[in-house]
Amino acid sequence: MPTPSSKKLNWVTTLFFILTPMVGVSGTLYVILTHSLHWLTLVLALFYIFAAGMSITAGYHRLFSHLTYKGLWPIRLFYILFGAAAFEGSVLEWCTDHRNHHRYTDQEKDPYSVKKGLWHAHIGWLLYLDESKRNYANVTDLAKDPLIAWQHKYYNYIAGFMCFILPALIAASWGDAVGGFFIAGALRVSLNHHFTFCINSVCHYIGKKTYANLSARDNWIMSLFTYGEGFHNFHHQFAADYRNGIRWFHFDPSKWLIWCLSKLHLTSHLKKFDHELVIQHRLKMEEQLVKIGNHALRTQTQTLVNSLLSKLNVIYLQLVKLRQEHALLKADKKTLLKNQYRIYSKACKDKISLCKKEFNLVLNDLIYTRKRAISL
Repeated sequence: MPTPSSKKLNWVTTLFFILTPMVGVSGTLYVILTHSLHWLTLVLALFYIFAAGMSITAGYHRLFSHLTYKGLWPIRLFYILFGAAAFEGSVLEWCTDHRNHHRYTDQEKDPYSVKKGLWHAHIGWLLYLDESKRNYANVTDLAKDPLIAWQHKYYNYIAGFMCFILPALIAASWGDAVGGFFIAGALRVSLNHHFTFCINSVCHYIGKKTYANLSARDNWIMSLFTYGEGFHNFHHQFAADYRNGIRWFHFDPSKWLIWCLSKLHLTSHLKKFDHELVIQHRLKMEEQLVKIGNHALRTQTQTLVNSLLSKLNVIYLQLVKLRQEHALLKADKKTLLKNQYRIYSKACKDKISLCKKEFNLVLNDLIYTRKRAISL
């Protein structure tokens, strides 16, 4: 494995990461000390930090990298423009790295594996990245989108304009072009960088392994800074789900944005995994942790737990089959008489309801038995 000392430093990227926060902080202090700061500039910076940040999370990440939903061209264009304002690379560059991260998580080919160190996962990998060696074979589907192809071709011009020039021009309308450049531009993009980088580092280092035994962790505190991306263990296990925080109280503004846009018919085909399947993975993961943490579990109790897990899986498969049958019934609605459809549909829904009740009963038995096993 090549070490940083054996690799060539990417001076353009390194200087950008050093100079941008220096310019942002010093420029912001200058604006404040000269009493020229306008409140609208702060509003602009706040808008920009969310527009750019969520263009990365809801756009680059959940739409383009994982195809968890579909977006109309105005939404894709917004993500492409304000994603460029985050200065994290073009859609193709960002997505090829991220798809490799998921394919080779915690392995040598993982571009920002935390196994190589927290610093490497956070920013170090970018400082030694040889961009000429990127292989775009895993993003050929994205390259067919003319908007993405356009952004990739003219990325430096688009990013420079969206990140620094546009906020300065907007702020100039109330006489604070300098504040727009320094605060909504340089300082803001530095914050956007490290919010995103924390997903690759902190969210692979601190938190709970809720659904899968990977380095990725669920960290609700980080979700506050990463627009909902803190529930990272869930994401790695269910990458095709448009949500990261699956509970109603989970802070996931990217999920809320996607859902709200779907109600306006600007996004569609939102993908999410069945609640029952998610529960199964959580229980299996907790069972692994129980086995690791308590070697004195009694064989009889452990056998019962395994039996209940198997039963839960059988019921879940029955539920999936019933849901498929109901979906087919809805698809054939036009070929059935109205009364026939109502009868068949009610019978199918009743079966689904009974199956869900049975699932919950077995689930409760499993939770009780598992708690008893832990206490042994």
